[in-house]
Amino acid sequence: MLCPRTNTPLEPILVGGITVYTSSLGGVFFDNSQIFKFSSPELKHGQVLLKYLSNYAEGEGEVAMRVNCPKCPSIVMMRRYFSPLKAVEIDECPSCAGIWLDSGELSKIHENHLTPKERKLLAHEMATNHGFITIKPPTTRFLCQLKMRMKPELIVECT
Repeated sequence: MLCPRTNTPLEPILVGGITVYTSSLGGVFFDNSQIFKFSSPELKHGQVLLKYLSNYAEGEGEVAMRVNCPKCPSIVMMRRYFSPLKAVEIDECPSCAGIWLDSGELSKIHENHLTPKERKLLAHEMATNHGFITIKPPTTRFLCQLKMRMKPELIVECT
């Protein structure tokens, strides 16, 4: 597999029995769902990988450019936020669900990790502030005429 940023070979490393692929710039590729074994700062896998990646300088390379998946080279990866906090934008393959993290993004994921209690509070706040709202249709003459034809006894506010 090749690095999507530099087109150089990725180096496979074994972390706690899980193989991930790192680049010479400090980027890392996770196969389908592997990232969740590394995304929490409490998980030993994540701590070990983060220590390994700390040898690389953060922010090297052009991260705004769209990249192709290292595993599926003909597929362009999608950019999306890792969590509802929208603090870290990651690249995800729509074909194999692999995840590419650029240098420094794993540490940002750890810094912005939410505890279960914080997740519950955030979900409640999002539901409260962005939940369903009822929108009343405008009372236009056309709407009133339509209502009168259907059930004239229910019309109260039409003039």
